[in-house]
Amino acid sequence: METKYTIPNYILASKTTRALNFIIDILIMKLTIWILIIAADLIFSEYKLGIINRIDTFDKIETYLFWSIVFFLYYTITETLLSRSLAKYFTKTIVVMQVGSKPKLTDILARSALRQIPFEYFTFLQGRKPGCHDEYSKTFVVKKDKLERSINDFNELPKSGN
Repeated sequence: METKYTIPNYILASKTTRALNFIIDILIMKLTIWILIIAADLIFSEYKLGIINRIDTFDKIETYLFWSIVFFLYYTITETLLSRSLAKYFTKTIVVMQVGSKPKLTDILARSALRQIPFEYFTFLQGRKPGCHDEYSKTFVVKKDKLERSINDFNELPKSGN
């Protein structure tokens, strides 16, 4: 019987690292969106779109919906293409499945959708339990270098039946 690799607890990113990822991602998203909005206003100035003025008039629900869409797109695009958000590059972490493989688009869509639940980020305060968007999408955020070493160590173990 062949033993499959599974993510060991010691390579999981710490709660501090996860919080840092969240803060960095928010800063990157806000900066990127404002640059894109300013650029669009300048490029299409002859059409007098007034995107900045329109966003400034958003009520609470419109603001929530706008940023929810931005969060969903940001995480879906970056984690689908790179297996990590941009903040995860700074913290040297990566999103993987339980066997250490890259998540499929459906897994990333689940993670991104679950992040839209109000106060979902507070689910990370439950001791050692994973947060909601990790638990239900069956994904893990791990230290990339530790993952690579762990997989190499696993592959070097003598296989049963040999």
